[in-house]
Amino acid sequence: MGYLNPNDMRLQFSHIFFSLGALFAVSGGVSAQESWSLGACIEYAKEYNLDIQKGRNGLLLAEVDEQQSELAFLPSLNLNGGYYWNFGLTIDPITNTRQPGSRQTLGTTASSNWVLLNGGRNLYQLQQARMNSMASLYQLQELSNNVFLNIASSYLQILVNVQLLEVAKGQLDASTQSLKRTEILFENGALSKDNYLQSVAQVSSDQGNVTSAQNAVVLSKLMLYQMLQLEEDFESFQIVTPEVDLTASAMSGYHSEGLVEDAVGKQPGVKLADANVNRAKYGVKLAQSGRYPSLSFSAQLNSNYVQGLPYFTDYVSLTTYTLVENPLTGSIEQVPSTINVPDPASAEKYTITNQLQDNWNQFLGVGVQIPIFNAGQTHSAVQRAKIQLDNATIDALQTEVNVRQTMERAYLDAKGALALYEASQASAKASELALGNAQLNFDTGVISAFDLSLSKNQYLAAKSREIQSKFDYLFKVKVLEFYLFNQITL
Repeated sequence: MGYLNPNDMRLQFSHIFFSLGALFAVSGGVSAQESWSLGACIEYAKEYNLDIQKGRNGLLLAEVDEQQSELAFLPSLNLNGGYYWNFGLTIDPITNTRQPGSRQTLGTTASSNWVLLNGGRNLYQLQQARMNSMASLYQLQELSNNVFLNIASSYLQILVNVQLLEVAKGQLDASTQSLKRTEILFENGALSKDNYLQSVAQVSSDQGNVTSAQNAVVLSKLMLYQMLQLEEDFESFQIVTPEVDLTASAMSGYHSEGLVEDAVGKQPGVKLADANVNRAKYGVKLAQSGRYPSLSFSAQLNSNYVQGLPYFTDYVSLTTYTLVENPLTGSIEQVPSTINVPDPASAEKYTITNQLQDNWNQFLGVGVQIPIFNAGQTHSAVQRAKIQLDNATIDALQTEVNVRQTMERAYLDAKGALALYEASQASAKASELALGNAQLNFDTGVISAFDLSLSKNQYLAAKSREIQSKFDYLFKVKVLEFYLFNQITL
């Protein structure tokens, strides 16, 4: 069946889980004892599917990058510090003189840097990060659509196999009833042994068909069960069989040009490609920002501590004399000078708190960086960004063409599926009438059991084609409806 191949029918429908769920409108959560509707299967996959969970993590990462880009406009603030043990000849960080012996020191720094201008780099990085978030969102929608489409295909395959099983069981019941009549006729001598054995063989063949159909149902259910990765017991896993009404007027007006144009712009694949184009545009501006000067503001606050440094509360005045030669008389004269020196009697312990408070120093500065030549790195980055923009534009055009072509194929597929369904309906009705006539002829002895079995096999094949074409058309037309309207009504 055409709808069983996701690669042929992957139309990238936004929020397909909602619309396909409406097809079999059964709402709410599902317990282990209840049957699963298609909407419940899709809602479960939306929450627990591993690929979708990974896609959501990708969106969260993009949002983190966007938040980081927003914070890049704020100044940075850092605190640094260290406690050190020095041995031998060291330099006193306060007096800046060489001091012998061991000592312990502490240094602290608070620094801040704020980029005021950088050619718009921060702005373009933020815009690019926002485009990345949008692209991740559309990528998640596209991934989810593919998962939900596969679930819908598996779900419909179960419905097909269930109906084929019902046909096989009905055929077995009819063969069993026919065998009973044949056995009575054979025992009364009104029917040959050859016809009787043909009836027995037909029952055995129909029993084999029932077994094959049962296996197909189990395997298709297992495929959906494994796709959902359910924790409940497989034996209790059942799905809802919906009532559907297919009419030939279902696709009326679905091929209008305005409807097509509106549908193309709604697809997450197209939106993803457009977001990539915008991201590439900001990538070009980001690369070009490397050609412009940058202006930054810096500030620092420093202090330090030296172990064992004395602290004096009083100072005494000392007069010293310097011998200076008088240039006029040539005599040596004493020139007095007064200095204040610490009073040793007033020495106190210079605590770490007092030293840090007394040794504060501040720094403010503005820095400018003007790019002149960097071995062509900026020029190469701009050229690469322009090429990436050109590729993104080509990808966007190609994506739009692919979506438009896919929609055209989807319409023609649905139209062809409808014609096939109508033809298979007529064929099944004709085969049913032929089987009834053959059964009547067999009961009256006009035809053999072999001819009757041929008629039964033809009816079974026609009925199987009718069921398969029915759900093939159902899937294709409902997906086409969602593609065009983003909703499905029955």
